[in-house]
Amino acid sequence: MTTSHVPALRRIPAAAESAAEIPALPFTPIPRPTLYADADRLSSARDGHVLLICAPAGTGKSVLTADWAARRAANGSDVAWLTVTDRLDDAAALWTALHARFDIAVTACPGPPIAQAAALVEALSARTTRTVLVLDDAHLLTDPLALAGVEYFLHHAPQTVTTVLCARFAPPIRWHVLDLHARLTRWGPGELAFTPAEIDTLCRDHGCELTGAELETLCTLTQGWAALVRIAATQVAARSDDRGAALTVLARPARAIADYLTSELVTGLPPALRQFLTYTSVPVAFTEQLADELVGGGAGHHLYELDRIDFPIASVVRDGDVWFSCHPLVRALFLAEGRRLGPQLCAELHRQSARWLCSAGLPAAALPHELAGADPHQLREFLSTCALRMVLDGMGATLFDQLARSAPDLLDDPFLWLVRVVDALVAGSTAAAVACLDTARARRAAKVSFASHERLDALTLAATIDVAATTGAVPTRIPDDVAPTGDPDLDAYTEIQIGTAFIASGAVERGEQLLHSGLALAEHATRPRLVLRALTRLAFAADAVDAATAMRDRAARALAIAEEHGLRETTDAVQATAVAAYGAYLQGETPDAAQVESLLTERVDHDGSCGPVAGWRGHVVGRLLELERAEGQSAAVDALRRSLLALLEHRAVPAATGSLILPVVWALLRVHDARTAQLLVERARGIVGEVPEVRLADAALHAVADRRKASCAVLEPLLDRAGDLRPVSAVTGWLLYSAAQHESRAPAKALTALEHALGSATPHRLLRPFLDVPAAMPLLDSYAGRLGRAESFAESIRRHPAARRRPAYPALTHTEMTVLKQLPSGRTAQQIAEDLGVSVNTVKTHLRGIYGKLGTNSRVDALDHARRGGLL
Repeated sequence: MTTSHVPALRRIPAAAESAAEIPALPFTPIPRPTLYADADRLSSARDGHVLLICAPAGTGKSVLTADWAARRAANGSDVAWLTVTDRLDDAAALWTALHARFDIAVTACPGPPIAQAAALVEALSARTTRTVLVLDDAHLLTDPLALAGVEYFLHHAPQTVTTVLCARFAPPIRWHVLDLHARLTRWGPGELAFTPAEIDTLCRDHGCELTGAELETLCTLTQGWAALVRIAATQVAARSDDRGAALTVLARPARAIADYLTSELVTGLPPALRQFLTYTSVPVAFTEQLADELVGGGAGHHLYELDRIDFPIASVVRDGDVWFSCHPLVRALFLAEGRRLGPQLCAELHRQSARWLCSAGLPAAALPHELAGADPHQLREFLSTCALRMVLDGMGATLFDQLARSAPDLLDDPFLWLVRVVDALVAGSTAAAVACLDTARARRAAKVSFASHERLDALTLAATIDVAATTGAVPTRIPDDVAPTGDPDLDAYTEIQIGTAFIASGAVERGEQLLHSGLALAEHATRPRLVLRALTRLAFAADAVDAATAMRDRAARALAIAEEHGLRETTDAVQATAVAAYGAYLQGETPDAAQVESLLTERVDHDGSCGPVAGWRGHVVGRLLELERAEGQSAAVDALRRSLLALLEHRAVPAATGSLILPVVWALLRVHDARTAQLLVERARGIVGEVPEVRLADAALHAVADRRKASCAVLEPLLDRAGDLRPVSAVTGWLLYSAAQHESRAPAKALTALEHALGSATPHRLLRPFLDVPAAMPLLDSYAGRLGRAESFAESIRRHPAARRRPAYPALTHTEMTVLKQLPSGRTAQQIAEDLGVSVNTVKTHLRGIYGKLGTNSRVDALDHARRGGLL
């Protein structure tokens, strides 16, 4: 029973020392208002309800029931309490005591126990007062006749009677009959367990004030078992100078807890059950199959017996298997007993556990057993086959922390340094990955690894490509294929990385083949992180050729895997979000606010540097999406420009970077900032070279400046090899060329170029270039009805909301734009003139030009039109 001296709502009065009286407690119990309320509801049900409370000794069954029963008696209920003893495990004695409690003469109901139970039912049926009957220590009822009478009473009890049975385990009664009639409620250790607040109250009552972390540790160790909480509180209070050490000792467990559990729980268990519990205490949790492996068979029978006596073993279903685990302190007790059986037996049990858990695909659970199994060969084989998987499953910190504590000499192995590279990349630490890769190469040159040369070669190649892909470099000397090692994790990871390298180098078709192969391996081996990576890289492959629909489909599959396996926060999932968002952007769809937020999220690396989770390319995509939603266009465009510059400075793959140059240039031109656009193009040329998108940006700048001949001079060489261009670039080039020919009074050439633009855009429904190129909508209007098979797609472009969102104003000059940007400040023309270093008349001249081009006659109207038109 649990003791506490905290103030209670009410003191329990003294009572006679009779088995038929509510026992008087020598302390004030901790109030349990939630359980009281639940019991009150059951007592008010008027269906002859039965409450069966089964839990080990010391869990507070009797204390809770006594306190609640006393409260019911104080509120007018008729309460009868009977504590079963060995003497009362007899039909005659039991029913004599029950009849006496209800003032029924024993001679009035002679006959067998069922007849006596029927007489009690009849007598209680005549009463109108709500009645509570408590049978404490009901597990001591073993006499068949006594049990038969109790069963009859429970099944036929009047509606006004509530029966409460407190027991360490349920007596053999047909409980299912009561279950079928919804008249039975079961409470177990889970319902009786003290909450953290109640544990804190009890500890404070013993003069022990715990911190939040200490309280959490105590809750985990005791799981709210009342007697254990009390003992623990006493032990910790006695060592108030070092509570951390006291809590550590408790987990061994402490002698006081071990003595209590031994006397109240373990003594009396058959030897076979004690051996079963000792052997199965080695793993933290076990299945029936693992238990069979450890004890040599018969686990099902032992589990049935433990369940029958309500031994404190919890069960939970994970991935279709039932996993069992003892109460932490009970497990610690049997672990100590196992150690007394000798180190050889313990080591063998650890090795058996490790082998079974590995074969079940649970390397993280197997690792502690491998380290405790004292078999260096088995440990090295485990690390060769499972270390990479643990890292890819996000368990890298667990792996390296446990190795550092138990086998630090292995950490300097070249293979584990390579695994560290992958772990750093999974954690998003590029700088750490680069450093670990350099160290791995140095260690491989200096020492022999426990892993085979095949594994080392494959992992070295894959990790090198992964680092290159993360840093934006183009890997060199990519092998067309690598011989499989037989390790599904390593083979899948290697093929995915080689496929990524081929895509980065422009060999998209070969890259996709390898990615599909890696995806199949990952799916067969049920490795969700590798499946997510393969799908994300396949989405990149579609991105490389502007296949917007495939981009979105593959990214959606990747995100579905991430959602299913709790991987939404991983780098691969965020990058898949970026691809899906860019695909939607290319098809002219409205961005999702949650996507924008995720792509603009930043993180701090281990070296203190800060960068976007999605990478700089994903960050640029996020800025593009943000621009579509922003009210202040100028600020959003400037943020987009700076994001693209950051991408360029990181020396990412030119093809991946180049595809984003055009959208940023068009954004700058929409706000009439051609000078900044020109500077950006020159900067891009200096970094990525004369990629087609840089030359197309030149053509766009010429077109905006009405230099048609210069624009065509840039475009014609590109369009002669239009098949080599990315679809978005091809569509943009044909639209610019069509506009130039249209204005040059060459309608046939203009129409042909427009048809080429629509032909390149239709397969992937690439609307974005038509929304970006200013002349696209007038061209579609001018040649409507003459576009043949592309007419339907052209009409959908004309109906797009964004096609009508931006009013067409005559272009403002650079100086007029400078003056316009001064207007929101509210400064006068004179103040603006002083800031610009010109005369006030010059400013007024520019203002008249602005008003005329925007079709307004006041500053307020001009600002309104400029904002709606995207100029501000």
